[in-house]
Amino acid sequence: MERDLTQGVTEYWLRLPSKYKDKLAQIRLWKSLRMGTDNDDIWVRGIAPSQLNSPEIRSIPFKKIYFQQDNALFLLGGNLPEERLKTSLLWSPIHKALPVEVPDYNFNFFGVDADIDFKIVPSSIERTAAAQLISLDTLDEIIPKMPAIRLKQLSWVIADEKALIIGTPLLSVPGKAYWQTQNFLLPAGYDFEHPELSRYFNKKVNQNSNDIIVMQRDNTYFKIAKENIQKLTISGYRLSR
Repeated sequence: MERDLTQGVTEYWLRLPSKYKDKLAQIRLWKSLRMGTDNDDIWVRGIAPSQLNSPEIRSIPFKKIYFQQDNALFLLGGNLPEERLKTSLLWSPIHKALPVEVPDYNFNFFGVDADIDFKIVPSSIERTAAAQLISLDTLDEIIPKMPAIRLKQLSWVIADEKALIIGTPLLSVPGKAYWQTQNFLLPAGYDFEHPELSRYFNKKVNQNSNDIIVMQRDNTYFKIAKENIQKLTISGYRLSR
């Protein structure tokens, strides 16, 4: 029986022809990754075993994946060394090695409930939830029973016929969780297909930064004016209901 050489491997390497470097955009913000160049190839190291089969890695075309044993690199699925360890490369954090190049997109046609031109996609990166969408019936049940100190760090607004709770720690009740990047709230477990465009998109759709943009899994969104978001208190909730 052949021995599994990947046992104990803590990181994987990715090799990609330099002409396809734009295909690395979706992993550009993964803080664990380091990038170096070798002739006509780009090397990326620091890919965790949990990230290896992520949609972000699997969607990169023309790549080869390696793992390290001693001073050699083995092609994933292979039992013989294919490359010597790349000790001479100058490694840089991938977000610094890949500068953002933002194309001149036209966002003028977007409306409040319009489909967006680029998508959110499932992501394997865990992020802290910063908001949750809860049914008003659920809040009607629990808010009167909550100690005031438990609500101290939370704000809320009625949105899409539900209550959007913002702040941490969130309430331990059923609801849709969201994480925040800039003025976007994205569903937990999702990220922009091209995260490097989010700042530009925010600038075009939310020019004065007066709104929170709540993304949905079907790639639609709705806006909430920041001025409508209020501190969550028992008395304030009763008055609003």
